[in-house]
Amino acid sequence: METKTTTIKGLAIDVVVVETVHRDASGKHIWYVATIYIRERKTGVQKLIRRTRVPGSGQELARAVQQRGVRALDGFAA
Repeated sequence: METKTTTIKGLAIDVVVVETVHRDASGKHIWYVATIYIRERKTGVQKLIRRTRVPGSGQELARAVQQRGVRALDGFAA
């Protein structure tokens, strides 16, 4: 099992994307889970925004946040 954590730092909050991939012996994906958190910088409190099983969606969201900023999360946090 392989876990990759990506942290995008902002002024007041950080966006944390944790991707976990499990592969079989030949390297094929068995399962994939990405969890997206918003972490407040002052208190360190994390809030779960989304959990997804679509492969690659965690990195796609991380790129969107890096390009568009926190506005990329408007659809997630209601």
